[in-house]
Amino acid sequence: MRIFLTGATGFLGSRVVSLLQGDELLCLSRNPQRLSKAPHVRPLLGDVAEPHKWRTTLKHFAPEWCIHLAWEGLPDYSPSRCRANLDAGIGLIKTLADGGIKRIVVAGSCWEYGSTLGAVREDGAKSDCGVFAETKHALRMILESFSQECGIEYRWGRIFFAYGPGQRDTSLIPQCHVAYSLGRQPEIQHPGLTQDFIFADDVAQGIAAIANADIGSGVFNLGSGVPTTVAHIVNRVAKHFGAPPFLSTLQPDPGFWADTSKTTTATGWKAQTSIDDGITQTLLALDRGS
Repeated sequence: MRIFLTGATGFLGSRVVSLLQGDELLCLSRNPQRLSKAPHVRPLLGDVAEPHKWRTTLKHFAPEWCIHLAWEGLPDYSPSRCRANLDAGIGLIKTLADGGIKRIVVAGSCWEYGSTLGAVREDGAKSDCGVFAETKHALRMILESFSQECGIEYRWGRIFFAYGPGQRDTSLIPQCHVAYSLGRQPEIQHPGLTQDFIFADDVAQGIAAIANADIGSGVFNLGSGVPTTVAHIVNRVAKHFGAPPFLSTLQPDPGFWADTSKTTTATGWKAQTSIDDGITQTLLALDRGS
């Protein structure tokens, strides 16, 4: 399969690249030197927001699918940054539609569920859920419109709270790792917050699963399906360093997590990495400086 991939050097994209070794990948990147050197990977220097600079190369490659994971500027969720990403996404979809693409897979966000509590299903997205989530929602609606008009299949993977080796230094586990390595407790504002933390390798496998399955267009949750408190994660990091628990007792705050039954039924995919195993793998990578 010939696949056009954006975000291939990112936290999730680099993992997806390693899973698609049986396919031919054209990877759009502003830093192609960071791309995998694997033989199935072909670099394409460029920016998602400037399709006029790479449209000809894309046309010659003639991709059958696109996996769009790029979202520039994170963790900047400002309106201006969201608008720039929305415009870039619309331009990408138009370019792909003009080129006769057959299938588009795009990374959505669990923030599209707003302040929902408990297990959330794909039909439970809310309005008024913040600029970033509303921008994702707008892009999905445009993608759905192009899908209907041009006969393109689309898969919208709603990704929950991904973590693992290589995540941003400002993320929870890396911050806790730094704090405990310096012999101090991390500063945690909401220890009882309950979220669906999913190991990055599982997310990548989920993206590959919804890309490859014959399931038609739709939205698919990519989460662990397991609610976990922030305090639980902090306590696991403390244990790694032989420090006392951050909190021994806690009343969890209400939160939300993924109902993954639709995704599992459609593709057979299910997250395989437990929260404790995932935290351990992440901490060991941080110990090595990777």
